[in-house]
Amino acid sequence: MKWKYKCQICDEWRTIDWKKRKDSHKCHKENKSYYPPGPDDQHDAYVDTHNWPEEMEDVVVKIKGKNCTVPGCKEAYETLDHRIPWSKDGRTCVKNLFPMCEEHNLSKGNTPYDLWLLLQDD
Repeated sequence: MKWKYKCQICDEWRTIDWKKRKDSHKCHKENKSYYPPGPDDQHDAYVDTHNWPEEMEDVVVKIKGKNCTVPGCKEAYETLDHRIPWSKDGRTCVKNLFPMCEEHNLSKGNTPYDLWLLLQDD
């Protein structure tokens, strides 16, 4: 799994192996050492797969809560949902993942969240 983030030194997007994100790296422009940001530090940084690492889920739940984020739903979350679906170029990042109960997640499927919400009112 690849971790894609913005370098804090040169502000360019960088890609590293997820397992090496806690290692020191050198900025390719400035040749200075730094530690890549984690999902808690950079909410638009993302992994290159549909599935998210546990650390990312922990950050999403810490920020967005342990209940389904669909308005009016009081159920506990059971999974995370890509608001912009993975199949429609949605990224697997803190910014795009939201806690959701299984029922709503299955109902939404690959529909973009905002469109799916509108269709629920019909």
